[in-house]
Amino acid sequence: MPTSPQVTAAEIARIAGVGRAAVSNWRRRFDDFPRPVGGSDASPTFALSQVEGWLRAQGKIAEVAPEEHLWRMVAASGDIPERLADIGDHLLAGSPAPVGPHAALLRAATDLAGSRGAPAVFADLYTRFAESAAGPGGVTPPATVALIAELAGVGRESATSVLNPATTHGDLLLGFVRTARTLRGQTEAPALARLVRARIALHPDAGPDTDVAVAEDDALRADAWPGELFDTVVGNPPFNDRNWGHDELAYDPRWEYGLPARTESELAWVQHALAHTRVGGRVVLLMPPAVAARGSGRRIRAELLRRGALRAVIALPAGAAPPFGVALHLWLLERPTGALMPSHVLFAALEDAAEARAAVGAWREFGTDPGALVEVPGRHRAVPLIELLDDNVDLTPAHNLPERTDLNVAERVHDTRERLLARLTRLPALVPPVPDADTGTPTWRSVALADLARTGAVTLYRSASRSGRGGRETPTGPTVPMLTTTDLAAAVPPSARLAAAEADEAQHPRIRAGDVIVPTLLGSGESGWADAVRVAGAAEQGAVLGPNLHLLRPDPATLDPWFLAGFLTDPAHAKRAGYGSSIVRVDVRRIEIPLLPPARQRAYGETFRALRAFVAELRATAALGEELGRGLLEGLTAGLLSPPDPPPGPETRRRVADAP
Repeated sequence: MPTSPQVTAAEIARIAGVGRAAVSNWRRRFDDFPRPVGGSDASPTFALSQVEGWLRAQGKIAEVAPEEHLWRMVAASGDIPERLADIGDHLLAGSPAPVGPHAALLRAATDLAGSRGAPAVFADLYTRFAESAAGPGGVTPPATVALIAELAGVGRESATSVLNPATTHGDLLLGFVRTARTLRGQTEAPALARLVRARIALHPDAGPDTDVAVAEDDALRADAWPGELFDTVVGNPPFNDRNWGHDELAYDPRWEYGLPARTESELAWVQHALAHTRVGGRVVLLMPPAVAARGSGRRIRAELLRRGALRAVIALPAGAAPPFGVALHLWLLERPTGALMPSHVLFAALEDAAEARAAVGAWREFGTDPGALVEVPGRHRAVPLIELLDDNVDLTPAHNLPERTDLNVAERVHDTRERLLARLTRLPALVPPVPDADTGTPTWRSVALADLARTGAVTLYRSASRSGRGGRETPTGPTVPMLTTTDLAAAVPPSARLAAAEADEAQHPRIRAGDVIVPTLLGSGESGWADAVRVAGAAEQGAVLGPNLHLLRPDPATLDPWFLAGFLTDPAHAKRAGYGSSIVRVDVRRIEIPLLPPARQRAYGETFRALRAFVAELRATAALGEELGRGLLEGLTAGLLSPPDPPPGPETRRRVADAP
């Protein structure tokens, strides 16, 4: 069996960033294109090393970074989770001499770990896996993991044993890797068990005494840790699962607070977690908001309150944890000690991650004296149990918190109004004049950007398909700013950071003023394409190009940048130069630009620049007007603003004139 990884034509297309038809064309046109080494006539496979060498020699890909090369070997192996688990076990074992059909892959991982360290290599591989189509779903953001770990530890000694009975990536367990000695998990996907264990055990903060075990199978039907009790149980269990085992588990001793209905799988997980918690131990679970008020779960919710198990419900903003489109709740529960029963439940709501500190502070104060916690409208409140034990037992934070008010609404609205009036004063001067109408059809000749690049009129660059952390986490050590597709869409300066050690010019071109930046993807909504095309200025100077972006560097003596950007903003050009269906990948080399003399280019460029400035100012003015309207409505309906008295009518004026 060959030890060199093999790739299909579709995978070659992904490596080169082209369509599959281009690969077929290369096979026909070029005699030196690598010959198939496996597969079938209909679906041949090729040696990855030969393909990369050919693509590099043809100038179709840049030199591949070692991390990217290792990931391609994993992706080409056919079973990404199993191969990553093999690499994890191999690195944990001290990287012995690799043998077997995947020896080349293990040897490449060993070599890279020798220079970068095993934890960094495996973390990079796992991040790529989680973001790929083979990944099992989204990873919980680090900020949410840190919040859960902190809430679990408030007012207690460090938890030495932690269980996640329904883990996917092991990310919630990673929040305790510095403090806990025993970490246990369980996942339904057999291929993930070894992989998650390796991810945790190879984490830089895992010590030699850290005991990690991740079991396979469904924890409700086949509990891997029967009878074991833990200091803390955390999790993001499956939602809306009607096949959780209602009938076969009807007499299970875990249902201490009541048999969950078939539609209440989440309350089965709550009781499973409590059954694995020591007396006085804590449970922190991510829950869908519907669980807080569904009628079928009312009795169990009431029993959790009466027995003192449920201590707090915190509403998180959408995007805090998967599924990212749902604004989840955090349920904080404690195994009752049998001592004095709690009298209140804490409710809190976070509008963004910046409010997490306030929620942790409220939880700490609540644990000291629930009745003394000062409520903050819209933020947090300690609610007496008697108010919750009604016919609905509604545990939704929004329904148990007083509405948030802004006592400075008058000052804020006044400031917004002044800024709006100033913009309205500037706006008429920015309205562009209507150009003279040209008679007939355009007579210019257009040429593809690829042809302009061959003449030296423009140089085309593309960043690496993936840029380290991609701006999701701030890397340690020296960094450089990085422009991303999110920055383009939001019309903001570069906001991400890239480790300076990773910012090599081949993988991440440096941006200069006058460069034209365009995305490589055109979504189903075409209007965003025009806004995303940007001419770099002082704000972008020196930043590196982020993933999924093209950089076009025109020769200023030949091609005006604003002229180029103006014709690129037409989404029809991008669509004709792209391939795909709902998400179109744009090949900018195929976009055609008119051939005009420099003087005419500059005339077009100045017009395009003025038009962009007008549209940007108009949108900012409209947004400010909407903000003023919302502020006035909020202040009037909250009783913080009062309308002026109406002018006196004729009858009022007559009475005033007749008064002595």
